[in-house]
Amino acid sequence: MTAPSATGRARVRVRRQRTAIGLRLALYGLGPACLLLLWHHASETFATQRLFPGPAATYAGFVALLEDGQLWRDVLASLQRIGLGFAIGSLAGFAVGLAAGYVPLIRHLLYPYIHFFRFISPIAWLSMALLWLGSGEASKVALIVYTTTFIVMVNTMEGVFGVPVNRLRAARCFGARPWQIFLWVIVPSALAYALAGSRLAMANSFATIVAAEMLAADAGLGFLSWVSRQWLAVDHIFVAIICLGVIGFLADRALVVVNDTVFRPYRLSI
Repeated sequence: MTAPSATGRARVRVRRQRTAIGLRLALYGLGPACLLLLWHHASETFATQRLFPGPAATYAGFVALLEDGQLWRDVLASLQRIGLGFAIGSLAGFAVGLAAGYVPLIRHLLYPYIHFFRFISPIAWLSMALLWLGSGEASKVALIVYTTTFIVMVNTMEGVFGVPVNRLRAARCFGARPWQIFLWVIVPSALAYALAGSRLAMANSFATIVAAEMLAADAGLGFLSWVSRQWLAVDHIFVAIICLGVIGFLADRALVVVNDTVFRPYRLSI
């Protein structure tokens, strides 16, 4: 009687799991379906449909941009700028945040500047970036670096400050030297906060690159949106907006996967 009952429980468990997965997929599909219906209704009732194209017209614009090759060029241009600036800014923010959080002298020297510049929008520096670095890739990447650095830096500093005292005491009890405490206790603890701040930095990077590409670029999703406005190609603007949302969502999911796999021991939940 034990084996059949165990088999029956296993079947019930599998059936419940399948039901839960099916319900979750249905809920995931229900949201976009409702959004498309509302979008279609708003387009049909809008005074000038050319200024508010529906899902069908936007999909037609997406296919046209895809076949022309312009969409691929714009997506790749934006991704290259965001990827390079985000990588440089994250590494710089983590390094400076560790130094400022661990060494009081560095913290006292940098503290006023960190909390001054982090409240200045990267867009405020756009004119100066164009004057100093030109309208090429350097100015756009520099703005992304600026956007990313301070977010990761502040989160890293908070991670250094938030190291549990008992963890430091335990390391000293086992005879750890200061450099060993820094390398094996401080850095892993701060890394968890830096990884959490990287998700915020990624979102700000997307917002910054759109504004930069609108004013000084010949390719990119921001450039596509800005140029399409001049020709009243609102369907192309919608395509650019949707691509930004989809790419941003995928980038955020990729960061979550990396954090949960490669950096799993350093997550904040552990």
